[in-house]
Amino acid sequence: MSNNPVLENLDQPEVLESHYRADPEQFEADFEQAIAQKSDSETLRVWHARLNFSPAVVTQKISVAALVALCLGAGFFTKIPAFLSVEDDWYYPRFVPLITIVAVAMYFLITATRRRMRSVVAIGIVCCIAYLLVLPDGSQSDSVTMALIHLPLFALSLLAASFMSDNWKTVEARLDFIRYIGEMLIYTALILLGGMVLTAITLGLFNLIDLDIDEWYMDYVVVLGLVSAPVVATYLFDSMQGRQSRFAPMLANVFSPLFLITVLAYLVATFYQGRNPFTDREFLILFNGLLLVILALTIFSISGKKRASRIQLSDYINVLLVAATLVVNIIALSAILFRWLEFGLTVNRLVVTGANLTIFVHLILILLQYGKCLRAGERLPGLEFIVARYLPVYTVWSLTVAVILPLVFQFE
Repeated sequence: MSNNPVLENLDQPEVLESHYRADPEQFEADFEQAIAQKSDSETLRVWHARLNFSPAVVTQKISVAALVALCLGAGFFTKIPAFLSVEDDWYYPRFVPLITIVAVAMYFLITATRRRMRSVVAIGIVCCIAYLLVLPDGSQSDSVTMALIHLPLFALSLLAASFMSDNWKTVEARLDFIRYIGEMLIYTALILLGGMVLTAITLGLFNLIDLDIDEWYMDYVVVLGLVSAPVVATYLFDSMQGRQSRFAPMLANVFSPLFLITVLAYLVATFYQGRNPFTDREFLILFNGLLLVILALTIFSISGKKRASRIQLSDYINVLLVAATLVVNIIALSAILFRWLEFGLTVNRLVVTGANLTIFVHLILILLQYGKCLRAGERLPGLEFIVARYLPVYTVWSLTVAVILPLVFQFE
């Protein structure tokens, strides 16, 4: 007799429904084991369709004219200081990141036929713009500087809402957004590399005929290309690739073992060289940057796997990578707390501590869930739940730093 309640009750739909309602995550775990053993069961096939069904976001293809209009609009708002008497140092750090994110969000708002989420995203964008307009000058304020860094992260949540539309509560929709971000970053990098080659050729050709267009080209064409690249990358992902993730998970799986080797070698070399993150501020910043890169690799790798796939070599590598990252995180947290005790509380230390703790909890949850996967011998849906359901925590944290922290520290 099987110990799997799904297999034991295939002919009792009421019991299966009761099991699902009592504990959906455990039911999905039992179901994945059951369908691996009896893939020809009609009952399991019905449940598979039910569990994996995600209402599709009905979209319409954006026209090339609309794409060009979005790019030109982003370029125009980026060059506002050239048209109006606005200080460059005040305008660019505040609005250029938001302009790029809003342009991409507008792409999805245009293509989505469901209107419910449009008003939410529009209100959020207006609130962000209004907040940036009234936020004091941050040149001498750490809290304002941190707000300017974290508000674009909150704007990414608005981008996620525009992408997921009415499906924003579902795990699959959130995983799709993670995959999209990975693909968009890859396409953007390729577009920018191509743009660099085009820029070098263009400037070289015009210099051969003694026409100096360098300043004009850099001020307008290059700026337009920089803010438009994510929009064009989104168009390629949407219209050309059919919103199918092809490269990000693959590259994450390729680079995960390389980063694992790098992290382990780096930790050994660090202690051998006597570098100390407790007193070396730049070294501590590098530690935190490494932490973010590895977290992104792990999330992209997990999001790109099929839910019913069994444990693979890449999963063991991810476990080791997460464990090594936790060691880096613990060292970073210890160094930050040491600096608290030694030099006192500052805005920057508070923000870095909060960010490290947020990531630390996420990594712990991922590692614990991976442990369950390895003990079971196959992948469990809970791993995707851990990745997807934790995303709102980052939204709350970024909004807290962007809005509440400056108020608490009185914009100092």
